[in-house]
Amino acid sequence: MEDDANQSPSNMVPVALAVLGIVLGGAGLYFGLTANQRLNPIDESVSAGATSSAKIEKVINGFQTQVAELAAQISEQSKTVNRLRIYSSQGEQAVKKLAGELNTNRAQIVKTAEMLNEFAAVGFRAVPASQEASAASNDTGSPAAIAAPGAASTYVIVSGDNFGKIAGKFGVAVQAILDANPDADPRRLAIGQTIQIPAK
Repeated sequence: MEDDANQSPSNMVPVALAVLGIVLGGAGLYFGLTANQRLNPIDESVSAGATSSAKIEKVINGFQTQVAELAAQISEQSKTVNRLRIYSSQGEQAVKKLAGELNTNRAQIVKTAEMLNEFAAVGFRAVPASQEASAASNDTGSPAAIAAPGAASTYVIVSGDNFGKIAGKFGVAVQAILDANPDADPRRLAIGQTIQIPAK
C-alpha cells in the first residue's frame, strides 16, 4: 500500500504533462484560429489597399499623360505667340516706314505749294504768240519781249489756260481780266483766242 502511495505521485507527472500539453495545444489552436480570423480582415484590407494603390497609380499615370499633352499644347501656343509678336513688330515697322514716307511726301507737297505761291506772287509775264514767233525767228536767240509792267497787252489762249492761271502769270486780279474781257466766257476759252490783259 505504501508502495502504491509512493508511486502514485510519480505516475501523475506524465499524466499532468499530457493534460498540460493538451491544454496548451488547445490554447494554441484557439489562438491560431483567432489570429487567422483577425488576420483575414487585415489581408483583405491589404489587398484592397493594393488594389486602391493600383487604381491611384493608374489615375496618376493618366494625370501625367494629360500634363504632358498640356505642356505640348502650351509649347505650341508659345511658338504661335512668338510668331504673332514677330508679325506685329514687322507690321509696326511697316506702318512707321509708311508714316515717314507720308510725312516726307507731305513736306514735299507743302514745299511745292509754297514755291507755286511764291511764283504766283512774283507774277509771270506771258509772251503773246506774235512775239513768240518773232523770238523763234530771231537769229540772236534773244528771249521774246515780255509785256511791260503798267501797260495793257493781249494774250493768246493756249491749252490748259484759265483766267486764274493767266492772272497768276501776269500778276493781276482775275476780276480785272474779267472786266477787261466782258465778251469772253471764262468757262469756254478757246485755244488761239485773244484776250486783253489789263495793266497792273
